[in-house]
Amino acid sequence: MLYWKDSQEAVTAITGLFAGVANDPELGESMKKVNQLILFDYSESGPGCAIWVDTRNGKYEFGAGDPPGAPDLIMSLSADDAHLSWLNKLNPVMAITRKKIRVKGSATGLLKLAPKLKKVAVIYEQVLKELGMEDKIVK
Repeated sequence: MLYWKDSQEAVTAITGLFAGVANDPELGESMKKVNQLILFDYSESGPGCAIWVDTRNGKYEFGAGDPPGAPDLIMSLSADDAHLSWLNKLNPVMAITRKKIRVKGSATGLLKLAPKLKKVAVIYEQVLKELGMEDKIVK
């Protein structure tokens, strides 16, 4: 892994991002409309980790490890590419077409949120700063 010293560091940063999204009224509501259990499998290279987001039935819950049920959507990529994606430095649609992100299930709902990645990136940068991980911000 290029950006993370271990998988736990990636989990801390990315779950922090999802907590930040929950605190943003616009993004939090947009995530609930996805209405899926999504598993982000970050085991494409290096020590793996997984983070899930459950937006089924109007809820917004997230965690690390095994999801609370069978995922509707699995997005497999490296933790480094996830980091770049959340920083809005990796276009998810292009990454899918170039097989940097492998998708199992329908990503239509999640991809509708692609225009909001700039706002997500702002939250992610703030989370990284709050966690003392400013050195991971890619400009």
